[in-house]
Amino acid sequence: MTFGERKIDQTGLTDPLWTTSIERMSHSVVQVNFIVSDLARTREFYAHLGWELLAMGDRAARFSGDDLVVAFHLPEFAQAWDSAYCGARGGSTVIDVDCDDASEVDATFASLVDAGARARQHPNDTFFGARYAVVEDPDGNLLGLKAPLT
Repeated sequence: MTFGERKIDQTGLTDPLWTTSIERMSHSVVQVNFIVSDLARTREFYAHLGWELLAMGDRAARFSGDDLVVAFHLPEFAQAWDSAYCGARGGSTVIDVDCDDASEVDATFASLVDAGARARQHPNDTFFGARYAVVEDPDGNLLGLKAPLT
């Protein structure tokens, strides 16, 4: 299977992102990995953000943004690349997603909650000049929805 110009085998580990010809700054963040329990449910949930998750074999999927890959791995796949993985999912790290404006924060928050997200922080105008909300996906991964106040 190919992904853009890269070849990906069933494990998703062949020809990794950092071997591409794109010039990268040392220690740049290029991928965030979420551990999930159900890939079909994950695809359906993240479709509410407009993300099309591409399969990486049958144990993982990925979304590629402008400069960042968000990967979703089943626990057994995580154990293939992290032998110390103990089965935990979700946590306290929040991945922020840009929205165009405050009304999109509100609408996206409502859409994700309707799709099964747990509301952690309802949309509000923050001290740091943004409309901001936090939801927890079905596996406990936290997403911040953010847009500048105008």
